[in-house]
Amino acid sequence: MKRQFILLFAIIFIVLNASARQPERGYRGFLDWSNTVRTEKVPGFTKRYTDYYTGFSTSHGFQFNPRLYIGAGIDFEYNSDQRDRLLTPFIHGRTDLLFGKFTPFGEMRLGYNLTNGGGVYFSPNIGYRFNWGRKMGINLGLGVTIIGYTSDIYDVSITPDGEYIFTGPIGKHHGCTAYFSFRIGIDF
Repeated sequence: MKRQFILLFAIIFIVLNASARQPERGYRGFLDWSNTVRTEKVPGFTKRYTDYYTGFSTSHGFQFNPRLYIGAGIDFEYNSDQRDRLLTPFIHGRTDLLFGKFTPFGEMRLGYNLTNGGGVYFSPNIGYRFNWGRKMGINLGLGVTIIGYTSDIYDVSITPDGEYIFTGPIGKHHGCTAYFSFRIGIDF
């Protein structure tokens, strides 16, 4: 309990005393370590199913004023359990705010998932920016990532012996999956 109290006090002290300079007009780039996770209870099973992706994203663009950034980037994430990957180019919009020494940000990424049959990529985040030198900052962000996918639909029939017979594919299924996301990165 004592360690948790000291850790909480240290985090509050750092946030209240840290300040970041507002970004200046001109080129701005980001390099982030991305993590997305989803946990769900699958009907008929007692165990929860967890889907975890980790990877990197980068974005480069133009800072129009101290509060508005627009750029484009690419996100690559990998799931080692399923040996699955996500590759998503995106448009990146971001606003950096300054309330005294408090420097929160909000960002939105909108793009297209090139893997898993293709689909939408939408990732809004909020976070905090720490000053790290003259033109650099450290960013911590939390949000939601929605990833679209396309899969084949098969016709299934059961024989009198209880065997399943799959025929098709007879169509396509388009869907989206929502993940909790966490990013830590730098801007330069």
